[in-house]
Amino acid sequence: ILRFTLLELSFWLNTIKYYKMNKEIISNFQTTLEIYEKKNLVELLEDSPLSPAKFKQIMISELKKSTSLQQAFLKNPSSLFASILHCAELGLNPSQLVGEFFFIPFGNVINPILGYKGLVTLLHRSDKLKKIWCEVVYNEDDFEYELGLEPKLIHVPNEKAIRKSTNIKYVYAVVKFDNGDTQFKVMSLNEIKSIISNMKNQNSLYFNDQKDSQHWMLKKIVLKQLSKVLPKEDLKIQKAISIDDNTEAGNYIIVD
Repeated sequence: ILRFTLLELSFWLNTIKYYKMNKEIISNFQTTLEIYEKKNLVELLEDSPLSPAKFKQIMISELKKSTSLQQAFLKNPSSLFASILHCAELGLNPSQLVGEFFFIPFGNVINPILGYKGLVTLLHRSDKLKKIWCEVVYNEDDFEYELGLEPKLIHVPNEKAIRKSTNIKYVYAVVKFDNGDTQFKVMSLNEIKSIISNMKNQNSLYFNDQKDSQHWMLKKIVLKQLSKVLPKEDLKIQKAISIDDNTEAGNYIIVD
């Protein structure tokens, strides 16, 4: 009984210590973020639907929910704040539930990861783009495409197809311009795997049928490849894609 009591006491002491440290981390983060709110977020979020105050509250909520993010913040706070400012500069929502932007801890740093929805949001800011969509082609689907002077893409989904990552044949992205023209990018499963294999920091969501049943991560790869050849009026899109590529290559950004 005494041994059980000591173990129980040790558990509660460690729990109290954890919550005390957790509270200090949140407090320190909030204090520093308020400085950025006054000096940087007002300007960066000028054209965003999010106010600096709302953006700050979302970031505090994200940190509270993730112990791994808290630990990475303790070890390398500059990488987190650099990622936060990058998200604000792009005018994207930092909430993981929204899916526009993610703060992913890799070792001792936090990497800014552009989400599929975030890339779509950035591309839709162009007045020339009318519609954007991505689809997955499964082995049982009827699918054909041609390139050249008169490109053609035909996809007839099979309702009986097994919609799992092991049954994927192609993934394609299409944009429709305001003048009615379309442009598309088709990538085979092997091409996608080749890109993923070159990523130093690979995301566990790739080919994860439980956590990413709609294969948004794979769609993002193809849409990003297509977006590299689209006309870009906004330099923020070019910067977002460049930083996302560098992040996947194992680099990270910091702020002084």
